[in-house]
Amino acid sequence: MVGEPDPDEAYVYASRVMAENMTAHDAGEGIDAFLEKRKPVWRDA
Repeated sequence: MVGEPDPDEAYVYASRVMAENMTAHDAGEGIDAFLEKRKPVWRDA
């Protein structure tokens, strides 16, 4: 389709964004809050 990203480029972009998000403080905070059954305290929002 016109305007649709190339699937290979979209995959590379999505992979990079997910990797960047997992290194953010909030990623760890979300996991910790879930495991500790408490509300997260977001810093990077």
